[in-house]
Amino acid sequence: MTEKPFSVNDALRHARHDFLNQMQLIKMNMDLARLDEAREVIASYTERCKVFYELSKLQLPKTSEWLQTANWRFPGFKVEVGTEITMPYKTEMDVSIRDSLELFTKFLEPKLNPYFEHELRVWIESTENLFRLTVEANGKWELGDDFLMKTQGLTITHECKTTEKWRFHIEESKEG
Repeated sequence: MTEKPFSVNDALRHARHDFLNQMQLIKMNMDLARLDEAREVIASYTERCKVFYELSKLQLPKTSEWLQTANWRFPGFKVEVGTEITMPYKTEMDVSIRDSLELFTKFLEPKLNPYFEHELRVWIESTENLFRLTVEANGKWELGDDFLMKTQGLTITHECKTTEKWRFHIEESKEG
């Protein structure tokens, strides 16, 4: 669904850039004798890395790639990802999940108010009995058009849809 996928070179360039930014932030805090702030930057960066390692347990490579590159591809959002993964999910649903995330983000990004910060939080829970991917966008945007998202084989439930918060779940129960 993406027009031009990231090449390995693009991904490495962005990853190095992000890493150097984090190192500069740590160095700046250390130079200013703000050791607690430097430790917080290290802890935050470490936590983000752990989340992306956790994604490999999900066995959804296209969805994982989308989540890892979303901050670079959609600069209007600060994308945060959280996980609770004890069981992998159906690989055949990978493209459908990725396409749903892409469709939603491409729909909302041009409607963002440029004077506000926007967050896109994605929480993934995959256990023996449940698969749920929760998406929550926070910020300020226009909602003029009706937006329908279809995901074959999965259920999409909108919990909240306003001009400042949009929260929905992509899920499937693994029970009977």
